Amino acid sequence: MKATKEKIKLDEILKYLFTTSERVLINLLNGIFEENFDSDEVSVTITNSEFVEDTLEILRGDMFFNIFKKGDDGFDKNKMNYHLEFQTKNDNTMVIRMFEYGFRKGKENSEIADDSIRKLYFPKQKVIFFEENKNIQDTLELLIVFSEEQKFLYKVDVIKYWHYTDEELIKKKMYPLLPLQLFNLRKELQYAKQNNDVDKIRRLSVVARKLATKLANESKELLDNDEILGEDFHKMLLAIQNLIEYLNRNYIGDDRLEDEVNIMTKTLYDPEVEKRGIQKGIQKGIKQGIDKGIEDTTKQFVLNMRAKGLDAETIADLTQIDIEKVEEIIKKQIN
Repeated sequence: MKATKEKIKLDEILKYLFTTSERVLINLLNGIFEENFDSDEVSVTITNSEFVEDTLEILRGDMFFNIFKKGDDGFDKNKMNYHLEFQTKNDNTMVIRMFEYGFRKGKENSEIADDSIRKLYFPKQKVIFFEENKNIQDTLELLIVFSEEQKFLYKVDVIKYWHYTDEELIKKKMYPLLPLQLFNLRKELQYAKQNNDVDKIRRLSVVARKLATKLANESKELLDNDEILGEDFHKMLLAIQNLIEYLNRNYIGDDRLEDEVNIMTKTLYDPEVEKRGIQKGIQKGIKQGIDKGIEDTTKQFVLNMRAKGLDAETIADLTQIDIEKVEEIIKKQIN
């Protein structure tokens, strides 16, 4: 049960980080899928990730994207489909799930060509593995056998997150993945806790503090250089806070760690609130006291999160908006 909760927590944080501004998200997808899209020429949307099986059970993938090319009259009909899965530990059934996800999404995009042959378009797929494991290969492979004469080798490329430093992530403009550098400490912390190595846990707690500060400052520098927006900066800081909370409550147990990191991120963010007139990345017009503007942006922010499949409790946890307020906004939207 604990392992399941850990995966859910990481999935929630990752999906939250993939709701950054469009320019930042396009740059991130460029880095992941080795593309070269220009945010002035394309737009990206997050698409359906739930597929209903014949048994009425729901099959859920992680993230699917459509990238549209912009034409003179708006968006043309050409679109490129991408599928990304997040994986913490090695799983030898992952390739089968990737094929199933790709096939389901392909069915949505199938069409009959000019030669009357139906075409089914698989999205471009990758899996990001976050925890180091020597058994994880560079590609996932599945041999599909129709008959001895007809075989097909299905492959999915793998990204090994632990190979990336924060400097490399910045160079590749994969900015939303910066906070996940903290997750690289999890395996070592787990081992220390299992062996009741108090000294090592204490040392890793110091490492976590320093790394959180470094990542927050790097995010601030990206904001100052107009590489990310205020809302992106806020989400990255919240992800840092959530990851520190996760590591602390599961492995470290330092009463001061969370408070110190929260104070550090607040110190970085508060000047931006004052300078840009925003609060928590979603509120506008604080100094002018424009309550309606605050209400409208808060409502839109919550509904955007809801549209990505996050529940009220998760939205409140990740955004620090009161749960009662989140539920009220969602309820009004349903009615």
